[in-house]
Amino acid sequence: MFCDRKPEEEMRHEECLREKFSQAYTAHGSEILKYLLASGLQTADAQDVLQISFLAMWELRFRIEDPGNLAPLWFTIARHRMFDFFRRSRRMFSLTSELDHLPDPGNSVHELDQEYLRKRIAEALRLLPEEMAEAYRMTKISGFSIRETAEILGLSESDIKSKVFRARKKLMETLADLKEFHEN
Repeated sequence: MFCDRKPEEEMRHEECLREKFSQAYTAHGSEILKYLLASGLQTADAQDVLQISFLAMWELRFRIEDPGNLAPLWFTIARHRMFDFFRRSRRMFSLTSELDHLPDPGNSVHELDQEYLRKRIAEALRLLPEEMAEAYRMTKISGFSIRETAEILGLSESDIKSKVFRARKKLMETLADLKEFHEN
């Protein structure tokens, strides 16, 4: 227990924790934010969930066994906070406002194409079974490794690989018409 530490040891430990948390924020904050956005949160809400989950993790700092590997814990907290947000707001998982808004007529054709592609991919992800879509979003959109995703979701690495493979296959089938769209 940390209670037996001398004040200077506690201060050094606190500084060490601050450094580890700062490194985790820099290394994984954008990955978690991408995941939250891909899951249907609007930008401001996703940023709020990101910050709230980081603060919740900070509150647990003295109970964390390995402060050098905070990403799985932070992701898990963020994921639960996101679900809490959806339950509280009684919203269904929907596309982010960035995907729902009508394009500005001043946008270039390339930007309109990108927006259309993002919307179609988000719609296709919603059609997948939730666990499969979750594994795909975490590994392919948020950039978590297979090992990290397995740890966060409580599944084996082979389960995650299988789910990602099957999700990719189903997405390719669902979005097959985009091949012609992209070639034009």
